[in-house]
Amino acid sequence: MSAVGAAGIAGLTASVRAQEAKSLTNAERILESLEGHQIGGGVGHRADISLEDADVTVESTGAFFDALDSSADVIGVPGTAQIDLSGRDFTLSGQMIVSDRGIDGSPGALLYTTDHGADSPAWDGGSSGRGLITMRGGSRISGVRLRGPYHDYYDDPAYPGYIPLDDADSYQKREEMRQERYARGIRIVNDDVEVDNCELYGWPIQAISIGSASIAVSPHIHHIYGHDCMMVGAGYVIDVLNGHPTIEMSYFNATRHSIIGFGHPTCGYTLKDSVFGPITYSHAVDMHSLAENGYGDDLTAGGRVEVRRCTFAFTHTITDNPTQAIAFRGYPDDKYITENNRFLHDVDSDFENPVNTSGQSVPYRQVNVGSGWHDWQSSDNQYGLGEPHEPGVGAPVNLNDR
Repeated sequence: MSAVGAAGIAGLTASVRAQEAKSLTNAERILESLEGHQIGGGVGHRADISLEDADVTVESTGAFFDALDSSADVIGVPGTAQIDLSGRDFTLSGQMIVSDRGIDGSPGALLYTTDHGADSPAWDGGSSGRGLITMRGGSRISGVRLRGPYHDYYDDPAYPGYIPLDDADSYQKREEMRQERYARGIRIVNDDVEVDNCELYGWPIQAISIGSASIAVSPHIHHIYGHDCMMVGAGYVIDVLNGHPTIEMSYFNATRHSIIGFGHPTCGYTLKDSVFGPITYSHAVDMHSLAENGYGDDLTAGGRVEVRRCTFAFTHTITDNPTQAIAFRGYPDDKYITENNRFLHDVDSDFENPVNTSGQSVPYRQVNVGSGWHDWQSSDNQYGLGEPHEPGVGAPVNLNDR
C-alpha cells in the first residue's frame, strides 16, 4: 500500500478549520478510504481467529455469562448479537471473545453498558478500579464493538464525540458532573493480552486502561477503531498507567487524547502505522510527567515512547484552536522517537520547541523542559501538504483512495 497521497491529505485540510459539518464529512471520507485496507480493522482485515474457532457460540446476555463460567476457551458472538452488560462486570482470564467484524460487512457483535459514575461496575474502584472488563493472562477480545454509556454524542454536529459540561455554574459542580459520567471499558493487568479488530467508542474516560502504579504490562493492541471518547479533563481510547504496549494499524478520531501515558519510568508505548483525526479536542498522543500526577517536582515523563509511520490529519481542534499532534510533558527516562510520520502541520523540519505555549499549530512539543529538545530523536518526518517522501512515510494507506 502507498503512503498517504498529497491529494488525499490536502482534501482533509478543510476539516481542521471549517464548520463542524465539514469535519464530519471528512471523518467519513477517512473511513471510506480505510475500508478495504487493514488500518482500523473491519472490512479488508482478516484476523487469525474467527467464529469458526469458537468452542461455544452465544447470542444472549445469559448465555454469554454461562460461557464465561464454562471451560470454553473461545467464546463466539455473532455480529447480529447485542450483549447488554449493564449492571455487571467480569474478568477474562485464559479465554477469548470472538466476533466477525468486517466479515461480509458485519459490524461485529455489540457488547455495551449504560453504567457510569462512582457506584457503577464500569467505574468500580475509581481511577485504579476494574472497569467493565478486566483482562488477565491468555485473554483476547477480537472482532467486537465495545460501546460505552455516552455513545450518543458521536453525531453531535457542533461537538462530535464531546460530552458538554459547559452549563455547570462552578468548578466544583463541573467536577461533580464529570465524575458522574466516568466509565472504563477494559482494564489490562497482564502482558499476554490482545485486543484487535475492535471498535471502541462512547467511553468518557478510558476505553482501555493498561497497568497500574505497581503493575507494568505490555499487551498488544492492533487494528482497532477508537473514537468518540471526549470530555473535559478526560476522554482517552488508550490510557497507559504503566507498561509498554504495542499499538499498531489503528484509527483514532474524536478524542481528547487518543493515547496517553501516566509518566512512570516504566511507562511508554510503541505506536506504529496508525491514523489520527480529522477531529480532536486536543493533541492526540500524550505522555504526562510524574509531577503533573502528584509526584512532587519529578519531571520524568515516561521511559521510551516510539511513534513511527503515523499520519496526523488535523492541525486544529473542534473549537478551531491550533493544536499539536504530540505533546510529551517532561523528560523521558530513556528516549522519545518520532520517525517517518506524516503531519498536516506546515512547518520546517527544524522548527523550535514551543515548550509551554500550547496554542501553536506545530506537529509536536516538549513541555516543562525550558527550551530545545531533550532526549528526543526525530527524523524523516513530513510536514504540510508537499509531495510524499518515498513509501514508508506516514501510515500505509492512501486517504484519497475511496
